[in-house]
Amino acid sequence: MLGILFYCFGVMYTPGPVNVLSLNRGVQSPFSAHIPFCIGVGTALTILFSLIGYAGNAIMNDMMMPILSAMGSLFILYLAYKIMFSNVDGLLDGEQTTSLKFRDGLFMQLLNPKSMLVVLPVTAVQFPAAGIDGVQIALWSVGLGILGFGAPLSYTFIGAKVSRYIEDPFYLKWFNYLMGAILILAALDMAYNHVYLSLI
Repeated sequence: MLGILFYCFGVMYTPGPVNVLSLNRGVQSPFSAHIPFCIGVGTALTILFSLIGYAGNAIMNDMMMPILSAMGSLFILYLAYKIMFSNVDGLLDGEQTTSLKFRDGLFMQLLNPKSMLVVLPVTAVQFPAAGIDGVQIALWSVGLGILGFGAPLSYTFIGAKVSRYIEDPFYLKWFNYLMGAILILAALDMAYNHVYLSLI
């Protein structure tokens, strides 16, 4: 059972679209303002672990993956646009940037193919191997959802610490461009690997 936790921690806490976005929000907004987004991420993972844990791989088949990935790519591009062209004037004087909400975290994680890298191996292989079934699937799903909540939250915390050293809006603006560019690359990678390659 420790293998499940180690695997999930390894995948969830590596840089990805959700964690990069959380790092950016940590730099630009109060730590507490990003908590609803992180709860949305954890809730999405709980839903996915539960649904696929009980219904099996039939929910996420080869036909659904390109559709989910295309929607996820578009959503990530939209968030990258919001970051790159957000107004940073006055942020360092205490004004707050637009906070991402619970629904943003929920939909972004539900539409993120990286979620499937966590969920499918765990529910299809590790749960059965560990004898996890029935109500235990629900309990593990909630626990792993909480673990997932902690990933973007930790990146937000790091961003909040980094923000103390940013004193010029010029650097904040270029930080936004960098974070937006990373999200665009993540979206293009997602579209190429999970949409384009699956259709050719």
